[in-house]
Amino acid sequence: MKIFVSRKLGSLLLVAVGMLFLNGCSDSDGIASPGDADSDDDVVLPSLTTQIEHWEQTGVFLAAADCGLCHTASEIGADPAAMRTPEAGGSIPSPTGGDISPFYDWKSSVMANAFTDPYFRANMMHETEVFPHLAGFIEDTCLTCHTPMARTHAHQTGASLLVQDDSCGLEDGCYRADQAMEDPHAREGISCTACHQILPNGTTNPEDFVHSGNYQISSDTANLQIFGPYENPQGQAMQNWSGYEPVFSEHIEDPRHCASCHELFTPTIDMETAMPNGEQFPEQTPYTEWLYSEWGPDGRNTSCQQCHMARPELAESYQTRIALTASGVVNTSWEERTPYFPHVMVGGNTWLLETLELFREEFGREAINEEGEFAGTAEMTREFLKTSADLLPTNQSISGSEILFDLTIRNNTGHKLPTSFPSRRIWLATRVTDSNGVTVFESGFPDSNGHLVTDAVYTSDECMSIEKPADFDSDACYQGHVTAVADEADIPVYEVVMGSTTGAITHVLLYAAESLKDNRIPPVGFDSAAVPEAVRPQGVEGDADFNEGNSGTDTVSYRLALPEGVAPPFQVESTLFYQTIRPTFVAAVHGEHPWIQEFESVVSLNPPRAEVLASVSFLVE
Repeated sequence: MKIFVSRKLGSLLLVAVGMLFLNGCSDSDGIASPGDADSDDDVVLPSLTTQIEHWEQTGVFLAAADCGLCHTASEIGADPAAMRTPEAGGSIPSPTGGDISPFYDWKSSVMANAFTDPYFRANMMHETEVFPHLAGFIEDTCLTCHTPMARTHAHQTGASLLVQDDSCGLEDGCYRADQAMEDPHAREGISCTACHQILPNGTTNPEDFVHSGNYQISSDTANLQIFGPYENPQGQAMQNWSGYEPVFSEHIEDPRHCASCHELFTPTIDMETAMPNGEQFPEQTPYTEWLYSEWGPDGRNTSCQQCHMARPELAESYQTRIALTASGVVNTSWEERTPYFPHVMVGGNTWLLETLELFREEFGREAINEEGEFAGTAEMTREFLKTSADLLPTNQSISGSEILFDLTIRNNTGHKLPTSFPSRRIWLATRVTDSNGVTVFESGFPDSNGHLVTDAVYTSDECMSIEKPADFDSDACYQGHVTAVADEADIPVYEVVMGSTTGAITHVLLYAAESLKDNRIPPVGFDSAAVPEAVRPQGVEGDADFNEGNSGTDTVSYRLALPEGVAPPFQVESTLFYQTIRPTFVAAVHGEHPWIQEFESVVSLNPPRAEVLASVSFLVE
């Protein structure tokens, strides 16, 4: 077995890789084995051109590192300090505090690596191989949000567009993935001058929002403006240094700003004609989920930014100057700002962050990110995930030869749990031991790769085939909604299961026409019967307590038969797990493109494991 790696991965990773090789990873487990990476039995790791921090201004766009020349933390020891963490309980930057400046936080975020993300790139290429006659259109559409600066510049100027391409379908041409590999402003992902130049849509109505990458950015290079959340911006210094005029605009704090890309509807391709049928599939809808929840404008009015652009060490009263002078010192005449929005933008994708940490050089990030930066963001993300849900036991009792209890999952987020791309899932795992510590029941605990016992069936060739017969039994390829657990095979899993135009289960995004299952737990205040059809739960019929009273909860009843000879008290340990890419979505990505082979190799070395959202331990006597 040959492994091509461009740097030492460290003894810990090598040991882990060795264990994977010894244990073997099979396709039936939903994870590509190292031997599947290419025909020569080699592991193919990414070898991308080193990303450039400072690149020349391109149209209306500037490198994030150039923004970071001023929007950076003060030197260690400088007093007064700026953009550093405070002393414990304090509300002003400490001269020796950690760097929490926008550029520092952003460069180890998922946003900065929206194009580098190996799952995104492999999934995009898999879709183009399934639909080669639409390849140009698919790449241009995906890159609208994953390389917003480069794709926008291409369509504003005509530069870098591939025009003579039957797979495009756009009048002015399509921006393609091969070109993105050459453009440093594409490799920078979602950057400062992308988000901060998106224009307001001119209304304050929360139901009037831009989605699916239909944002607008001015092409006027003679009047460059950067929108920010603070009134009375210190304009002259920024304009003299960068050419951009800072402009206050409320829309930069509005959740509709995030909806520009994070509310996404994808075209549905008919399974029989292989052409779009004019319908759309709600690929991800966190904004609409939020809009119709208690967290929305008619309730708490807590924005996306307030949750996802926050750090636990910063009090609400924290205030700091948000820029230094061009010479790198704090100008005390500049106003201190509050609230301060850290740009780490935590979400739920620990797998991507840990993958980027392991393969910084291979992904071209070594010159930008120091060792440990991605790991730090991953750990912050892991702690953030632990705030997303509670697990509450009730009704514990023993009745004859059965142990009985209920577990209620409470969604603490402002959107469905989980939300975003359909590859995500959460599930309940439970273990019961008797008074001697002997396990009398166990269900739902994943193996070291994040696999459940049922995943071997769900990743079978029959379930994963792209073209399925009309009479295909899709029910055998996913776990239905579980209301009561009586057997080890009853694993309550909350997820989206996509169905094609023929009604068969599919893992090809552009074949998605409906949700065969969407039992993700709604946020509190979400009226399942009154919300738009695109976000209504599916497959939960007959479960009276699912989101009962718009509570954002679901309760699972456990009725477990006890083996003979066991005695109380019984210790119950339950865990709510979360996974970014479940095994069926890993197995679905296959093909000839190098990016697909790279993903197969990366995921064989670092599979998407399970994260803990909540856990509880209690006695039943």
